[in-house]
This record gives sequence, structure tokens and C-alpha cells, in this order.
Amino acid sequence: MNKLRRTINKAIMGVALGTMTLGFSHSALAETDFSNKNIEWVIPFSEGGGSDKWARFYAPLLSEALPGKPTVVVKNMPGAGSTKGANWFASRAKNDGLTILGTSGSTQFPFLLGE
Repeated sequence: MNKLRRTINKAIMGVALGTMTLGFSHSALAETDFSNKNIEWVIPFSEGGGSDKWARFYAPLLSEALPGKPTVVVKNMPGAGSTKGANWFASRAKNDGLTILGTSGSTQFPFLLGE
């Protein structure tokens, strides 16, 4: 029971932090212009999988929605069950909004659950 409670608390904390991050990013986005820029969308899975197809479907829509209509390029970085691409993003992505990570619960939940 205690382990279940800790797991639920961690999941709730992760959702709360993610929601707060979205709120903070909205005001920063309003001041950003991505004209003539490329945004690299890192997908830590192989080409042709669900996350890849999802990203390739939404990339043009994201481009239209962002200020300046940047080019959104999907970059696949499979390996180690998505950890390779996620670690690359965490260690090398600059804080300029030009690199984003598209992933799934299979990447986040082991970290959130301490596994």
C-alpha cells in the first residue's frame, strides 16, 4: 500500500509540474519569433513507429501555429528504449526553443517511478 501511495504521489507531481511548465511557456512563446528558423523535433524511437508517425503528422501543424512559421524537422534517435534520444536532448539541447522532444510515457514513467 505504501509503495502504491508513493507511485501515485510521484505521478501526480509529474502531471502537476508538466502543467505548470505549459503555463510558464505560454508567455515566453508570445515574445518569440521563429521566422527563418528550423525547429528540430527529436523522436527517441525508430522511423515508422507510432511516435514518429504522430510527429510527422503534427510537424506541419506545429509550424503553422508557431510565431514566424518555422520549419519543423523530425529527427529520429532510437536506442536503449528511448533513453538514448531523451539523454541526448537533456544534455545537448539549447534553451532557445529550437529543439523539442517528442516522447511517450514509456520514457517518462520509469524516471518518475524511480525505476
